[in-house]
Order: sequence, then structure tokens, then C-alpha cells
Amino acid sequence: MKVGVLSPTTWQLVEKMAALFPEGVEVVGPLADDGHYWNDYRRKVAEWQDLGLRVSLRLAPYAEVDFSPYDVLIESVETFSYSRDWRNHCHRLECPVLLKACWTRDPLDLIPQAYLEKTRRFPVLLEMPAHARNWKAAGFRDVNVIVNPVGDWWLDRPWTGEEERVLFVLSGARKWRGDDPTRFGLEIWDEIARAFPGRAYHHDGDVSYKTSREMTDLYGSSRVFVNLDRPYGQGERPLTLAFTEALAAGLPVVARDLPGLSFGKFIDGNGVCTEDVSAMFAFIENCLARREYAEARGARSRQIAQESFSTRVLRPHYDRILGRAKSVFERPAESDDGLLRRAFAFLRRGGYAG
Repeated sequence: MKVGVLSPTTWQLVEKMAALFPEGVEVVGPLADDGHYWNDYRRKVAEWQDLGLRVSLRLAPYAEVDFSPYDVLIESVETFSYSRDWRNHCHRLECPVLLKACWTRDPLDLIPQAYLEKTRRFPVLLEMPAHARNWKAAGFRDVNVIVNPVGDWWLDRPWTGEEERVLFVLSGARKWRGDDPTRFGLEIWDEIARAFPGRAYHHDGDVSYKTSREMTDLYGSSRVFVNLDRPYGQGERPLTLAFTEALAAGLPVVARDLPGLSFGKFIDGNGVCTEDVSAMFAFIENCLARREYAEARGARSRQIAQESFSTRVLRPHYDRILGRAKSVFERPAESDDGLLRRAFAFLRRGGYAG
């Protein structure tokens, strides 16, 4: 199967799709207009090869790209924010499409009418459950809230917890995070850092870059992980990649218990989900002081990750969705566009000749 991932998009999406499709993915299209590093995959290719992922690049203007050889093209809605030229080509429908929305709340705020008409019948993959009603209201018929997979390298690396360290991770550019630090619980993190001096480590992806392999090493050598997000906006970030990767790395976890967050669904004997900071402190102290205590709870984290986020578990779900995308492409709606496509296909087969 030939899987295309429309460029520009974030390298995180490319990495997750490459983990899900071990047969390989091809990033196709131009780089982002602003040249942001998240949209330049060239620096990541060697890292992905090291992880055993198959990623090829076909970086070219849309006008030079033929999408028809792909069995599926994964199109990120956010590409409209990264490339002005995509608006001139977004109406093209040359292969089955899986529409992926990472942060877009309402398609009517971003998507041109021509693209709405093209994609409404195709499956859309959402990360934010609170956004589903907006997509359905816009006329999308196959709306799926589905988690991102974690790559096997997270699950395969042995956890050591050799560093007596509580880990807190924020990824991405700081300018994208907004002006309210309480969205990410930084005020609670400050309390944790004061309570555990010299044993609290905050990795900020905007300040220092680590490769995917280096991140697995950072997680695997840490003793306990904290995720302090709260819901904001229309329910954004109910679950973070950093949290799912911490589970897969075999770490005990601490998260907040607030309406709209889903961390608690994945905490069952492997951590605490609470708004009680003192309870957070007590759990962290136990993990730091007693390695065997952390190891037992981390083993449960990894089991939960294997059952919920592994490619082995998620690939069949994606395959079923992909099957529906192929059916939509093969059976276009009986609109003017659909009738024309069928007529052209009929003529290509020889029409009434013979």
C-alpha cells in the first residue's frame, strides 16, 4: 500500500503515521511557507531511519504532484495554515483521502467551500472529542475521534528509572502555547520543583531539541512523569502525546482530575489522577524513594499503553476507516462533480466503442 502524507504538516504527524504504516509513508508537497522546523522533515529522516521507520520525501510544488498513485493521502486540515498555495489545489481529488484535524475546532473557520464539498463524505480523524459536534454540524458524515499511536520504540526500550527524577515535558513552539501558563499547570510544576529540589526536570521543546531516540532515553531513565494540563478553549488537549508516551515508556504517572480531561481513563494502579497537590507530592516521593514501587506501577503503565495506543491495537481501527475512504472514492456522490467523474471514467474505458 502506498501511503502519502500531505506536506506541509507537523513532523509529529508524519512520525505517528510512519509508525502506524510500517510499509512506509511518503511526505508529498512543498515545505511550509514560514519554514518552521516542525514542517521541515529533512532534519528528521536520519532519526526516523534509526527508529526503523520508512519515510520518503517528495518535496515539490503541488502543481508538479500527481496524487493518483497513492492508495490513500492523509491530508492535515492544518495544511491550510502552513501553505497558501494549497488553497489553489485543495479541490483536487485523485485518490482516497483520510482527513486529519489536529487542532482545528470548526472546519467552517478554516476550510474553503470547494474543500468542504470534496471531503465531507470522507472519514475525518479528530484528536479532540469536544470538536466532533462542530465537524458533524458542518456536514461531515464519518467523524472519528481516535487516539494517535505510539511507536514500538517507546514500548521496546527497557525502563530503568536510574535517574531519581520527576519528569515534566512541554513540546512545540512557545508562541503556539498562548499567554496563560496555567493551561499547562506551570504553577503546580513550580510547587513540585520547590518540593523536590535537584530532582525535578522540565524538558521544554522550545528551549532544547532532543531527537526521538533521545526522548525515549530521557523518559526511560526517569522515575515518575507528571502531566499538569487543564482543559481550555473548547476542550483542547484532553490527552497529550507526552502522557501516552510516558505510559509506553513504563513510567508511573501523575495527572490532573478535571472535567474534559481523559487522563484518568488511563490511570489504574499506575499513578494518581487528582487535584490534591499533597497527594501528588506523596506519590512522587514514593516513586523517587522506592525504585521497586515505581517499577511495579510503571509496568502497569506500559500494559495500559500496549492495550490502548500500540500500533498492533490501533492499526485494525485505521484499516477499517481507510476501507471506508476507499469506498467513498470509488463511489462518488451523484453531484455534478460525481457524474462528471463517472463520465470521464466511462470514456477512458472506451465509451460506447465496439
